[in-house]
Amino acid sequence: MTVLNNIKQSTPATMDSKQGIVIIGVGNILQQDDGVGVHAIKALRSCVSQPEQISIIDAGTLSYELLEWVSQSDYAIIIDAARMQCTPGTIKVFNDEEIQQQFEITKAHSVHQISLQDTLLTSQALYSKPFRVTLIGVEPETIQWGTTLSTSVQAALPAIIKTIISCIQKASVLQLNDIGHTEEEE
Repeated sequence: MTVLNNIKQSTPATMDSKQGIVIIGVGNILQQDDGVGVHAIKALRSCVSQPEQISIIDAGTLSYELLEWVSQSDYAIIIDAARMQCTPGTIKVFNDEEIQQQFEITKAHSVHQISLQDTLLTSQALYSKPFRVTLIGVEPETIQWGTTLSTSVQAALPAIIKTIISCIQKASVLQLNDIGHTEEEE
């Protein structure tokens, strides 16, 4: 987990003006599996040291409040419950344009995701950031009053953490490739 050695946990007051990667867990922890993003952030925080260049944010049900974090990052990784017509606990990764397609599919099911979509579109329109966005969607089993995750979504937490780490590693490789390519052209 050396990739995560430079991660910091942020609140709006501690956001730096230039963030590389921001990892945002969203969802309502009072609605069982809808809170999977928040639970994933708590699990991630428990297995990483105090970071510096990557921010980990428990955003709960914030929507436009996310604009500050998202607009100041180059790469945003968002973890959220997503209706994907899959077995509960299934994890899917959506990148950039695929996210728009996922929002279109789930528009009728979640006002929360529409707010997240608006936040991402606003950030990209006003600030041209983040340059890349990844949505890690987790199929919920139960979205009802309650503060615990269903068994299937709880069991998916280790895989969600591995997916987050994989996304960070891929982003790091892409940055290195871009740097190498630029140096060759000079």
